[in-house]
Amino acid sequence: MSSGIFVGSFDPWHNGHEDRLKNALKIFEKVYVIIADNYEKKNYWFSQDEREQLVKKSVKKFGNRVVVKSAGVKMLHDICHEEQIFNVFRGVKSGRTLEEEIRLQLVVNYMANIEYGEKILFVYDITSEDDFRGSSIIKKLVVNGKDASSLIPSEIIKDIYDRGKRYV
Repeated sequence: MSSGIFVGSFDPWHNGHEDRLKNALKIFEKVYVIIADNYEKKNYWFSQDEREQLVKKSVKKFGNRVVVKSAGVKMLHDICHEEQIFNVFRGVKSGRTLEEEIRLQLVVNYMANIEYGEKILFVYDITSEDDFRGSSIIKKLVVNGKDASSLIPSEIIKDIYDRGKRYV
């Protein structure tokens, strides 16, 4: 059975992430959604445990084809090694993002080879430049009292708006 890892901070999880997950499920029989913290990002709205619960709530509809786990601040090659999954599914929105993703792929494979003698395949899901859905946009809309409900899975809209009230 082929499996893939879809990793991100997912703060918060939104319909853009869910669309990417649906695309990953067209390729892989099982997708592991891994919630990881980026040490360079300091202002998370939700703790890692809270993000894990939000994603689980949202992806229940996919049944056992989706596994949701938290990974702390582990590096991607370590996550792949621990899970024994060597396919990584990543989203790309723009040329700048693609450059960052290529750099990430090079570093991940360099470390996977040095530490474990492994190679990791990256699969990129490229969307158009006008796909504005993103966690920072959603946060901005929510905090300013705007309707972002069409950008958020229905199962977690209330959770996201309730959290946004803390920043008003």
